Amino acid sequence: MNDTEQQIKEALGLLAERTPHPAPTLNALRRKRKRQRSNIFLLATAGVAAVAVLIFAGVIASDRYVPPNPNDAGAALVPATPGALKYQPHWLPDGFVETFRSARDGQTDRGWVPADAAADGYGGGPSVTLSSGQGFTGQLSEWKEVTVRGLKARAQVTATSALVEWKAQETLVVRVDRVGHPESTALRVADSVRADSDAVFQAPFKVKDKPATTFSGTGPDDWSAQYSPGRGPYEVTVSKREPDFRGAPSKPVTARGKQAMIVGGGTVVVQEGDLWITVTNTPADKPDEEIAAVADDVEIASGIDTSWIRK
Repeated sequence: MNDTEQQIKEALGLLAERTPHPAPTLNALRRKRKRQRSNIFLLATAGVAAVAVLIFAGVIASDRYVPPNPNDAGAALVPATPGALKYQPHWLPDGFVETFRSARDGQTDRGWVPADAAADGYGGGPSVTLSSGQGFTGQLSEWKEVTVRGLKARAQVTATSALVEWKAQETLVVRVDRVGHPESTALRVADSVRADSDAVFQAPFKVKDKPATTFSGTGPDDWSAQYSPGRGPYEVTVSKREPDFRGAPSKPVTARGKQAMIVGGGTVVVQEGDLWITVTNTPADKPDEEIAAVADDVEIASGIDTSWIRK
């Protein structure tokens, strides 16, 4: 070994002696990599949980249910639009079509009947209804425990009808009447209910900025909508169908700047274009002119949407 090589060897030896032991540095690097892996795992877990919330938030039932904050991701699945119908079943008995919608005081209802049934055939023929926003207040029979999509629910069942109630972001109620195997049919409909971000109750008319509360029909040329404030004193109907008051006593009155009729005492009927407006006072204790003035306050919507009827 020459002198130059010896000097280089001695210099490297001195440098090695001054260099810190590598163990602390290696340990620190290992801890950093572990933290990165943990963070990635936590982020992935949070992502999966968020997706799970988005998937299941539409219909959640639990006896520990807590209504979500409107800013929650899950709450965003159910629209906050006024009149939003929010939910729809994805399974119905064969041949059933939607012919009824209503929205009032935070409660919405949708109804389906067989395609060949009358639009207003509820209570006498086969029907399926879905309600949201309020629990069932009547009594068909005793409640019994059931499940909806594996979650806690309750049901009332009779020989001709069945009702299933459970908790989603709101209370949901499915009821079937005069349908074969009512309990299994109601449960199958309930299991198919999902959030519906598109369907909105669009009132065909308003009375002093208060929208109609129900809308039903068999098609674009055969529908009827009603404003019913609950405790009166007036109920207003706008319809494509000419009301039938044959045999009832009648007399003329002025409404909406044209001749109308007082029919049977307490009811004003007036035609507006191809629509008929009926105002009923219950009990019939108001002057004819006052009842007619309510018809003056009816504002017909432009572009009335009937595309949902019989779908």
